[in-house]
Amino acid sequence: MRPQRPDRAARVWAKLRFLASETDSAVTVEHTCVVCGDVLEAAGVGLTLVTGGGLAEPVFATDERSRELEDLQFTLGEGPALEVLNGGMLLVVTDVTSSEAALRWPMFAPEAIDRGVKSIIAVPIQAGAIKMGVVDCYRDLAGFPSREGQAEALVCAEAAITLAVADVDVGRPGLAEVIDLEFTEHRAQVHQATGMVSVQLCIGLGDALARLRAHAYVNDRKLGDVAEDVVLRRVTFRPVH
Repeated sequence: MRPQRPDRAARVWAKLRFLASETDSAVTVEHTCVVCGDVLEAAGVGLTLVTGGGLAEPVFATDERSRELEDLQFTLGEGPALEVLNGGMLLVVTDVTSSEAALRWPMFAPEAIDRGVKSIIAVPIQAGAIKMGVVDCYRDLAGFPSREGQAEALVCAEAAITLAVADVDVGRPGLAEVIDLEFTEHRAQVHQATGMVSVQLCIGLGDALARLRAHAYVNDRKLGDVAEDVVLRRVTFRPVH
């Protein structure tokens, strides 16, 4: 981890402790996500984690819009969290309506615009080369966040790692404690449906997930809803001869 200015780190941890004190609880990874969004002037925040199988999956959101956008990234296979996990750097998109954003995320950018998002900052959570997740901060204003805000956001990400490691040391679930059960249930169905499509089409799991995503996108449906139909055998994929 990179060394932090003591005053900056102390300031971020003071914010985390104050937020936790409002509910008389210990500081958690969820608090780091909320404070990360606050220092970047975000209207909503979503958290994507890398699972044991190496897949990037949404697990937490502060509001319904952020939940939808996190889920859309998983459905479409593109978006800020996935880009950061591929590149590993903090990502700042100052104008979601720009041609650059459209080229970057041809399917995700229009969805973000439709939901009133003006700019996005995606903050990596990683320890060295190990990528653990991304905090997506959705903003209602265009432009760059302050440099200090970006620096404090990175402190929040490092705090998330510190908390996760500390929780493991004392037997608590760490990052798993913030996982939204609704997200988890959807992901479990997607994994099951992917396996079924893989068998139906005699293709690999990666290709099967791509077929599920394509079906959801073409039919303007959520990936979780399509997966549920596949699991319940209301939708069956057949090879094209």
